[in-house]
Amino acid sequence: MKSVKLKEYEEITIVEMRKYHLKQKVRERAHAIELSNTGKCIKVVAEILNKTKKTVSEWIKHYESYGIAGLFDKERHGRPREVTDEIRNRIIEIAESNETCTKNSINEKIESEFNIKFHPNTIKYHLKKRRVFV
Repeated sequence: MKSVKLKEYEEITIVEMRKYHLKQKVRERAHAIELSNTGKCIKVVAEILNKTKKTVSEWIKHYESYGIAGLFDKERHGRPREVTDEIRNRIIEIAESNETCTKNSINEKIESEFNIKFHPNTIKYHLKKRRVFV
């Protein structure tokens, strides 16, 4: 039977994480560690949390290897951004110019200048982020 034995300060931290952490996954993993600390076997913990034994075992292994840091997800890399700083600055520049423009007209100018196509809502997103309204 594989279970975690926490020191008092670790137990306090785990309980606080289970109750208050912003991410549900971290709360769930902390709950698994807390249950394991009370002597419950992996099978029982898995049943309580509605997870597989393999998943719970991995959580415990990560906790034992990395401590609290083992409860968090690793950083993931997503798709690279298409809107570069240069394009973003040009969007703002066009929007702040004296000529009347819409997100569609800005999109057309960006498309012709940079030979890249965006959805008009992408233009709207970047304008809103910079608090520029057209």
